[in-house]
Amino acid sequence: MNAPVTTTGVRTEPRRTGERRRPSRGAAGAFLRGTAGAAVLTLAFEAFARLELVDARLLPPATVILPEALRLLTEPAFLVEVWATLVAVLGGVAVAAAIAVPLGVLIGSYRLAALGLTPIIDSLRSVPGIAIIPLLVLVMGQGLQMKVTIVAFVALWPLLFNTVYGVRSVDPVALETARSFRVPLLRTWWRVVLPSALPLMLTGLRLALATGLTVGIAAEIAVGTQDGIGYFILRPSYAGFRADTVFAAVTLAGVLGYVLNWVTVAGAARLVAWDGKGPS
Repeated sequence: MNAPVTTTGVRTEPRRTGERRRPSRGAAGAFLRGTAGAAVLTLAFEAFARLELVDARLLPPATVILPEALRLLTEPAFLVEVWATLVAVLGGVAVAAAIAVPLGVLIGSYRLAALGLTPIIDSLRSVPGIAIIPLLVLVMGQGLQMKVTIVAFVALWPLLFNTVYGVRSVDPVALETARSFRVPLLRTWWRVVLPSALPLMLTGLRLALATGLTVGIAAEIAVGTQDGIGYFILRPSYAGFRADTVFAAVTLAGVLGYVLNWVTVAGAARLVAWDGKGPS
């Protein structure tokens, strides 16, 4: 049997039965590049701190911060605070998703709904999340309910707009086919619209988690809550400033954000493997 000819005119050998594709090196390469970038940044920070242009008590070097970060990872008290922040962030993003997905499908599907709701949405999304914290504190106090609400408010917009754009990018041929076969509206949304919009919705989820974590920790610091990573960062200023502990907690907050992003990208790669574009 002759080998198949490609469009470039070069013959290629047919794939043998049972032959496995070689694993892609893209993920490994990205990890190595990220590790190298983090190492360069750490060395630059170490060199700057060693110049002592800033008081070492306020800006400790990386060789002091990293061991403190490792110590915090084994400290149950710090892990409890991480869990408190994580619960608030995940709860807020879940609330935002419950609102954004059906609302985004509605706006993306019907022009009249878009015309009626767009002015309200544009007005609300122009309000900085931090600006409504005092109002939330007055109404809800300083506990978990306030943190979930502020995270839900800031996470709503990337989820909503990515859902709208995803719905509007659905192949019209698929929709017309569903209509021609008289598929019920709800089933069309579930079987045609949502799967097509899922890649952009997952991108919105990734952005929502990153924004929610940032604003959640900022709210904990601004309000002075009694739990969370923000509380752990703020606490050293009450009884003897410990810059190494503060920088270590901030570093671990960044690591937590990286882990959330990695989990989202890995999950998206599995859920929308058919998309062919990979997680964005």
